[in-house]
Amino acid sequence: MSLAARISRPGTFISRLTVLAGLGAGLFALPHAAQAMDVAQARAIVQKVMARHDITATEKTATGQNGVAQFRFDDVHVPLGTYDGYRDLVMSNVKIDVKEDPDTPQLAIIDIALPEQGRIDARETIDQRNLTLHDAHGTLRWNTKTSSPDGFTGLAAFVGADEPVSRQHWFLNGLAVTWLKQKIDINWHNAEWTGPNREKQGAMKAASLSLYPDRDGTTRLDYSHDGLWMPGLFQPRTVRLKGHATGVKWSHTRPLLQDGLTRLLAGENPEQVRNTIANAFWHEALKTGKPIEVEDLYVESRNLEAAGTGEFIPQQNATYGFRGMLDLNLVGRDQLETLLGTPKKPTILGALFPPAVDGLAAGTPGKQGTDKYKLQLRADGRIIVNGRTVMTGPGS
Repeated sequence: MSLAARISRPGTFISRLTVLAGLGAGLFALPHAAQAMDVAQARAIVQKVMARHDITATEKTATGQNGVAQFRFDDVHVPLGTYDGYRDLVMSNVKIDVKEDPDTPQLAIIDIALPEQGRIDARETIDQRNLTLHDAHGTLRWNTKTSSPDGFTGLAAFVGADEPVSRQHWFLNGLAVTWLKQKIDINWHNAEWTGPNREKQGAMKAASLSLYPDRDGTTRLDYSHDGLWMPGLFQPRTVRLKGHATGVKWSHTRPLLQDGLTRLLAGENPEQVRNTIANAFWHEALKTGKPIEVEDLYVESRNLEAAGTGEFIPQQNATYGFRGMLDLNLVGRDQLETLLGTPKKPTILGALFPPAVDGLAAGTPGKQGTDKYKLQLRADGRIIVNGRTVMTGPGS
């Protein structure tokens, strides 16, 4: 049996993360869902949902036992609507089980299991990806009375994508996603991404991201990572960040993250994904002109440590997109001066970027051996550190 449907742009987070978890999410969206899901009822709902989302698939098996409808689909094609042109996520042997929650009759439990192999189909070879997944599955709790999700968890021991011609790839282990109405948690570890011919471009031991609404419905963010490696002298190996986007509503944040994760799972470089999300956040914050507050920041990089707070206000005509300030306490100034030198005696590296040397030299003594910095970012592009202008604009 062939089934077809259309995924609305930008698509749901669940449908992108688990291929057909979004399908499972829609299984109970229709009114008067049956309390015990038999095969005929489940198939009718699947056909209607898939017909709306442009998904095509071939049903291979369908069985029912003790109120559980069990399906297996081959040749599953899920359009990736966030890309220009033709791209489909393609898999076979996708399994969906649907049953009633034994403790809460109005809730349905939908289990989705993905196969070990899949691919991204595209017109251009450079856009194609071979996918590998190990133990990838998810569980969605769906409220049949309100036609809304009550919670979703997704797990994958390994997720990887490989471009067959250039051989560039990315992978991550231990992906865990919790998607609730009022909070999103994403965690993974041992991620790596490369350029052509597997030239290593970056790696990360672990990362964690949580987003949730403040009391007024705006967005709060907790982020951390450990063990980041990238080519270059300065590497923020450990980062802890607590922030508050005072002008970005939670209802707008969720779709931004949905789109970003879709791009990541479709094989985009993680750095490009981060830039895409950051740009979308900036446009949302710009609409209200309210600041993005940095409530707690900690960065460690090769015997350097910095901690600070600040706020940045998005502005359309600002040279860097923001104006704002950051108060920073630095441990390891001597390490930086060894690399950069001083204004009167810069190293070769420092001579290549004098503003960094000038900014470092502007530090004033702080508590417990730290150096204090008050960095101001002006709308005209000037960067001022402790009253000293270290940059007058880009390239200065």
